[in-house]
Amino acid sequence: MDKITSKDYNLQSIIDDGMSFNIPRYQRLFVWKEEQVKTLFNDILTATFSGQEFYYIGGVITVKYDKIDNCFDLVDGQQRFTSLWLLANELGDSLNSFTKRGENLRLNFSIRKNVKYFFHKLLNESDLDANETHFEDLIRISKAKRTLHSLINQNLATKERRKKFSDFVLTKLKMVITNVPTETDLNKLFETLNNRGVQLSQHEILKAQLLANIKSKKSRSLFNVLWNSSSDMNDYIERNLAKEIGVAKDVADIYNQWEHTFSWTDIKKRIKQLSQQKNTTLELKDILKKNKEFKVNEEKEIDIFHPDASANEFENVRSILSFPQLLLHTLRIYLYKNNKEDIQRINEKELLSIFDTYFFTSKEEKKENQEKESIEFIDLLTQVREVFDKYVIKWVEIEEKKETHLIKKIRKQNQKYRGWTYYLRREKTSQFNGLALLQSVLYHSQQNTTQYWLTPFLNFVLEHPSFEDVYVDLKKTDNILFSSLQEDKNLPERTWACMDDYPEIKPTSEILVEKLGVNFPHYWFYKMEFILWHERVSLNKDKEWAEYKMTARNSVEHISPQHPQFASDKLCKDELDGWGNLVLVTRSINSEYSNFPYSVKKAKFDDKKTKGSLDSLKSDLIYDYPDWNDRKAINHQEKMIEVMNKYFEKN
Repeated sequence: MDKITSKDYNLQSIIDDGMSFNIPRYQRLFVWKEEQVKTLFNDILTATFSGQEFYYIGGVITVKYDKIDNCFDLVDGQQRFTSLWLLANELGDSLNSFTKRGENLRLNFSIRKNVKYFFHKLLNESDLDANETHFEDLIRISKAKRTLHSLINQNLATKERRKKFSDFVLTKLKMVITNVPTETDLNKLFETLNNRGVQLSQHEILKAQLLANIKSKKSRSLFNVLWNSSSDMNDYIERNLAKEIGVAKDVADIYNQWEHTFSWTDIKKRIKQLSQQKNTTLELKDILKKNKEFKVNEEKEIDIFHPDASANEFENVRSILSFPQLLLHTLRIYLYKNNKEDIQRINEKELLSIFDTYFFTSKEEKKENQEKESIEFIDLLTQVREVFDKYVIKWVEIEEKKETHLIKKIRKQNQKYRGWTYYLRREKTSQFNGLALLQSVLYHSQQNTTQYWLTPFLNFVLEHPSFEDVYVDLKKTDNILFSSLQEDKNLPERTWACMDDYPEIKPTSEILVEKLGVNFPHYWFYKMEFILWHERVSLNKDKEWAEYKMTARNSVEHISPQHPQFASDKLCKDELDGWGNLVLVTRSINSEYSNFPYSVKKAKFDDKKTKGSLDSLKSDLIYDYPDWNDRKAINHQEKMIEVMNKYFEKN
């Protein structure tokens, strides 16, 4: 019987060993969504340009595939390998040797002929028929391919960046490949892999480390409640607190409706009181006295909603950050407040090692200050989580399978029922539309695994300023971080510089005069949308645009098409790739407009607008023109630059 062998590999060593891989018949279809593909790409991108020695993508389990020489079935690792193949194919050059072995694909699909055919066409750069990608096998794969293509264009615009990234993927992207004997019961192994228990997460281990530093059992219990209340990111902290301590009324009572803040000192006192009540012990003689019955308290549902709660208060919400990401933003704030060095990057997969390096700085210091620092950090975490829920957008489910970004206002309201009972309500309001829209711009245009802008923002709002001050601050921070020329500093360095005061750096719109076509950074399209909404009154679009919401877009659309069916429909020649002839839309809209002439696109846009749908605000201004040409594109570009520059002057 063969032995189980494990070996460290990178893509270059796979090429050198002449290995190929097969997706066996018992494997499911490729199921990774856009978010997972983005996460893989962004993790590799961060590792590449932050100077990491390597990036580990996990273990892969294989078994020998007898039908092809030196080929192995992927028992576990199909999603990652398929994504890596697509990435290598998009990058090309030095990674071409990974996509194929000889004349054949390095990644074979046993029973999925559609996928194999699709990959061969990608390999040979053949034109893809849109109908071919409608097969169930290919829907996710084709989306992943488009996502990677877009990410490469956005993040690897120069030859130098692209080469550095490609070299990292080839030689420093590592995995451990474990090959199991052919006699292994693969069905049982596969079933075990797909039903394996969930390992203890890094943030749970970090919690245990911090709580272990706190000597008092009662204090550990208290800070455990505070940590747990902060860790559930898919509800509001006041509801988490109510669930933790079991009394919603106490949380509402403690909320200061005039200052719009919690008194964490009072919350701690109440948690301690309730903990003492729960831990009250009775001796046997007390239980037997007068034959009194004592029943075990049953868990009961916590009533956290006001009796008159509206339907939108019951809407499901989810955070734009994971809890480990929030921990790392909190750590940055903690380090800044304590005059310590900033972390190199936000990477939730390295949560424990980052805390070990920057928080637990040395064994000696850890022994002397571990309790004090642990308590200070958890205290800061609860405060950060409070303002995060107060000032930062959440995904809110407004219809089934339809979400939007909203900031819901917290309001304290009483109800006369056996005395006064207070409730905390989360209600929709148009008051925060501008703040929410700008945050949507930043969320959609930045890496979803980092969102560095949130560190200086959360640090600012910890002082509980008014929403008006918060809005002004975020507009200035956005201009400094993303609309100015700071090529000598990376994004973490720029956000660190914004933690105290605004650096003397002026934003500029000079990039908009370049003819970059699809290589325009998507941020500028998102930023233009916000500025147009911000200036909607002066543009006579107040009523039409008042309730506009930002959505994810990833496809640059040429108003005058690049490859029209008829030469006469190519209305822009000199300005084809200029800012005036471009908008950012979803892939589905780009596909819908295809290479149609301006008149057809305008008719489609106007029809959707009458039904309450806007592709983009920039599109709305463009399709106000009765016709289109180079001169109109230049006029539109000049108008957009003028609007942007006026916005910069005011903010």
